Amino acid sequence: MRQPLIVPLLMIAVSGSLAGHALAGPFPDKNLEAAVRALVYDKKDDPSKELTDEDLTKIYLLEAKGKGIRDLTGLEKCINLQLIDLAGNEISDLAPIKDLKTLQSLTLASNKITDLAPIAKIAALQYLEASHNQIRTLPPLDALVKLSALYLADNQISDVTPISTLKRLSSLDLSGNQITCIEELGELSGLSLLRLSGNKIKDIESLAAHPPSSMLLLEENRIKDLGPLVEAAKADAEGQQRFAPFLRLYLAGNPLSDEAKSKQLPALKTHGVRIDIQEGQSETAAKP
Repeated sequence: MRQPLIVPLLMIAVSGSLAGHALAGPFPDKNLEAAVRALVYDKKDDPSKELTDEDLTKIYLLEAKGKGIRDLTGLEKCINLQLIDLAGNEISDLAPIKDLKTLQSLTLASNKITDLAPIAKIAALQYLEASHNQIRTLPPLDALVKLSALYLADNQISDVTPISTLKRLSSLDLSGNQITCIEELGELSGLSLLRLSGNKIKDIESLAAHPPSSMLLLEENRIKDLGPLVEAAKADAEGQQRFAPFLRLYLAGNPLSDEAKSKQLPALKTHGVRIDIQEGQSETAAKP
């Protein structure tokens, strides 16, 4: 007599399970789901309506700063995303967005990221902000052929070799890392802004080949000799005038030699370079 009840009960249990699964949708992270749902006009106020693949293909911009997001699973379905700003979250894994081929701008500052490899082949990417994370090493970046702005301040990077392939870079911020050698950065000929403050740099000879045209921030390093920059500025002032008349140079917190202070700094000024060696002056000026 009890046996017929088993099937209906099982059906109820299964249907309840399926309903719960459908309600969950493609986003395991409820904070991310809320941010995405807010962009779907006819479903933003009704969590009972499932987000479909068609809904997700109509999303082009996603901004969700400081929302407690941890898991990006589901964003792989937002195949037309062009801009993502998820600063101030708790993200560590970028794998779900590795195939977003239309993505042009990606802001991930202040998260828990250790590896940029998943996004290192998004050829459309032009802007990448991943400062204040936990990045120690950089993957090959040669696939990022359109990248013009790269911000990686306050990580734990020591080797900048992969950055040398980014020939279209105009803005680069590597401040607050563990960098000692910048030889490879000498290959970047199109930089307007270069920020290397708060590292362990002694030798700046490589910068003489292609100094940035607007701002060079070198505070809090171990630089004593400015000779290579003096020679570059002199040649530029007498020739193309590509950077010397426009460059602002920030040097506070370096152990400059007596020669650097008495001869090299005045020489740079003679060639048009504006110099700031005062503590606490460069933070505002450094912002692009």
